[in-house]
Amino acid sequence: MLCTLVRAMIGISWLDYLLMGNEVWRYGAVILLFLACFLLYRLVRAIFLRISARSDDKNRGQGTFNAILGMLRGGLPVLAVWISIYLFRIPESVKTIIGRFFLGIFTLLVIYLLARAVDAMVAILKVRAAKTASPLDDQLVPLSGKILKGFIWGIGLLLFLQNVLNYNISSLIAGLGIGGVAVAFAAQDTIANIFGAVMIFVDHPFKVGDAVSLEGYDGSIETIGLRSTRVRTWDGTLVIIPNKTVAAANITNLAVRPTRRTNFTIGLVYNTSTEKLERAISILRDIMAKHPSTAQSRAYFNHFGDFSLDILVQHWCKEMNYEIYLRSMEEMNLEIKRQFEEEGIEFAFPTQTIEMKVSQDK
Repeated sequence: MLCTLVRAMIGISWLDYLLMGNEVWRYGAVILLFLACFLLYRLVRAIFLRISARSDDKNRGQGTFNAILGMLRGGLPVLAVWISIYLFRIPESVKTIIGRFFLGIFTLLVIYLLARAVDAMVAILKVRAAKTASPLDDQLVPLSGKILKGFIWGIGLLLFLQNVLNYNISSLIAGLGIGGVAVAFAAQDTIANIFGAVMIFVDHPFKVGDAVSLEGYDGSIETIGLRSTRVRTWDGTLVIIPNKTVAAANITNLAVRPTRRTNFTIGLVYNTSTEKLERAISILRDIMAKHPSTAQSRAYFNHFGDFSLDILVQHWCKEMNYEIYLRSMEEMNLEIKRQFEEEGIEFAFPTQTIEMKVSQDK
């Protein structure tokens, strides 16, 4: 049908002369086909160069452009030769052999170009991963690229064996399935940890430097790796927790709190007058309200203790940095003590009063 259409479009008699068993117009059609492929490649290349020149981030799309140009540079000639086979009059047996040969080349070329496209994608993702604080994505991006490339080559080679070499791949797939199960069973802990790392990367429950409570350990996240997550506890101990455990654990991320709440009780001696008790409450409320770290605060006389009049104090600190938080609490505590001393308000401490009655016998 293609040959008839081309002949009808040309309509020149001398192009029907036979040359080595084929009309002259067939050679001309092949030449035009290769010329069209060349012009198409040059056109796409020029468009990409113009887009790249206008782009602010030239490195970002360069890998993608190179991969696409590589696909065209390698794929268009093979495609042109493949079409040329059907333009020429060739014995069917020879055409079948040549067609299968070029099908094999085209299949391997597509596999190679897809692998190159994965490399380009990994290069782009590496740039983005380098801008994040967590090193986990720096490890996951190359690993994911290798896994994806292995999958592409595996599927492509199976298709090559079946379509080009006419090999029955059913038994091979069954064997690979059994081998894969055996490998997966032997490396199930490693695989579970890697999948745990992927879940941490996707869900993003914490990042490096966050203060967390994890599996009974309180501290900051030091590193997030492919196999494990490391937590540095507040006393300096390094705890290494497998990622499969982290993925299934209840995690308390203290770093994402909008404020840090502190509850404490201030006890005054029982002989404190009502006026001084009210003055103490007013001092507490005023000091906390004026401090720049305060997001919210409250102070109430709420309890008659065994040896003190208890004032419940609650403070919400806006500072998430632990050092700044401690410094803020210290400043407020020193100011509370200073003003209490000026007002003659006494803090209570555990005391007992023993009353003895002496009876006189008549």
